[in-house]
Amino acid sequence: CMEMQTPNGPMAMWFVGEFLEVIEPERLVYTEVVADENGVPLDAADMPGGNDVTEVRVELTAVDGGTLMVMTHVGIPAGSPGEAGWTMAFDELGRALAR
Repeated sequence: CMEMQTPNGPMAMWFVGEFLEVIEPERLVYTEVVADENGVPLDAADMPGGNDVTEVRVELTAVDGGTLMVMTHVGIPAGSPGEAGWTMAFDELGRALAR
């Protein structure tokens, strides 16, 4: 579940998927699809733009005493709610790391 604040108040979105590749501590690849709170994927007809299964790739590389993270979400169009969700998540991660 991903919870966020929107101009219309709090919102929760649920996702399900499968791990495709786990290489500790370098790479994580998994599928993702929007679901209900019981883990049942939502019907594409109920979702703006459909409800396609997408793929998330996270790659971690040690750099200068820190870690470079590259995240690619294949299938999320620019300007979509998915892009906005990731932006909010990474903004929160940045705030947490700054503390």
